[in-house]
Amino acid sequence: MVDMATRTTVVLTPEDEAALREASRREGVSQSELIRKGIRAVTAPYRRRTRALTGWLELSPQEVDTLRADAFGDPDE
Repeated sequence: MVDMATRTTVVLTPEDEAALREASRREGVSQSELIRKGIRAVTAPYRRRTRALTGWLELSPQEVDTLRADAFGDPDE
């Protein structure tokens, strides 16, 4: 969940409100959570990344060279 939250008002059409209510019921999550998920999906390209997406796979320059030199798919000798 978010550490600091800001409240805002969103005006929905009756059709959007009904669909949101139904999605919330079927997914078992709050309407607020569904709205937050939607906002994150739409704004993802505009968010600054604070860490690399592949941070778990950090290779040294020597390891990168080894991988580049390896014949991918061939068994190691």
